[in-house]
Amino acid sequence: MTRPAQSPSASRHARRPVGLFALLLSLLGVGMLLGSCATAPGPGTGPAPVSAGSAASVAAAPTVPAASAAAVRPPAPAASATGLPMRATSFAQLPGWEADDFQGLWRAWRRDCGARVALLARACAASASIADSDLAAQRAFFEQWFQPWQLLAPDGADQGLVTGYYEPVFAGSTTRGWPYVVPLWGLPDDLVDLPASAGGEVRRGRRVDDGDGQVHVEPFWSRAQIQADAQARRQLGRHVVAWLSSPVDALFLQVQGSGLLRLPDGSMLRLSYAGDNGWPYKSVGRWLLDQGDLRGTVTMQTIRAWAQLHPERVQQMLDANPRVVFFHAAPLQQPQRGPLGALGVPLTALRSVAVDKKLLALGMPLWLSTRVAGQPLRRLVFAQDVGGAIQGPLRADLFFGTGDAAGDAAGRMQSPGRMWILLPRAQPDTAAAAP
Repeated sequence: MTRPAQSPSASRHARRPVGLFALLLSLLGVGMLLGSCATAPGPGTGPAPVSAGSAASVAAAPTVPAASAAAVRPPAPAASATGLPMRATSFAQLPGWEADDFQGLWRAWRRDCGARVALLARACAASASIADSDLAAQRAFFEQWFQPWQLLAPDGADQGLVTGYYEPVFAGSTTRGWPYVVPLWGLPDDLVDLPASAGGEVRRGRRVDDGDGQVHVEPFWSRAQIQADAQARRQLGRHVVAWLSSPVDALFLQVQGSGLLRLPDGSMLRLSYAGDNGWPYKSVGRWLLDQGDLRGTVTMQTIRAWAQLHPERVQQMLDANPRVVFFHAAPLQQPQRGPLGALGVPLTALRSVAVDKKLLALGMPLWLSTRVAGQPLRRLVFAQDVGGAIQGPLRADLFFGTGDAAGDAAGRMQSPGRMWILLPRAQPDTAAAAP
């Protein structure tokens, strides 16, 4: 959803104003795929990590049975696909590969292909004839066309953090009237990007007329500045797209980066990320911990409970996050379709993740091994979104879906996790998927 920052959990922030991993992204534009291969140690003593930053190409995979793939070191991957070191492995070594039921996976893959990611073009063409219901053929396709590489942090660590996000559903209105008095703003028409040379932590500004025909640019208002400045609120008031009943709901909506509004007449409105004020995301969960108001793991549920107990301090908590998110609003036409992610395709519950686009290319398939509610979750996911708090190596944000149940699961999700990137082979390994 091109998320601003992530759900307000203390340890995962500083995320999107739009989460799934705000762990890895944007590729597009790859050179020719060249071939080479070398022998590598077997399982447990895998080859030395490859630095993708110095790699020049993805080579053709040797046509060997999948069972013996661990004995072959695949060539170095495309440098544009990842900025992390990685270690070649095999599908047989992916924890839980055979147990993934692949339900919903093909829909997410088709959406990936719809984004026309250059590195995936040949694999997408090859998959066009595979039926949505043929799960065995889908598994064989990935084994033929992709080579798994375990992602590592620069210090060699193989474990990172996985959090969750979702699409909330709130009651709201397109007109102001009790109890709907908390505004959600659309994109201001005077919002501009500040040049990199401007320095400072604020990345966006607003055009200001000096009154003598001269226009200059000032940093855009923070959340606290808007709250304290009636003129700022009046100017933003010209761009209101909807109204909520709770400022905490408005914060959560901005943290998630998109959501649905159930209007008084029963119709639904989809709000999607349009931009932000350019201020860095700050976790209100982290603020509550620093203030000594909460201890341990902070979730959306605990933040909401704290706000209900301390209504006189809610605005102070909200102001701790200076980032403000602006929204597009449109009638909900396809209720079954998820919100759009940064890749430009609808997100798929438990198959889409947000990643750090500086480290991983958007669109790439990833194998994820983590835990949800104490139970193992090992499955193929796709890097289809980003998040302001999803930064650094092995950082991911898993999209849980739409509604309260998804929100409850996402709000509690904070688990260690390992990841593998599936890079396309220059030539399909026809023997790998042979019976």
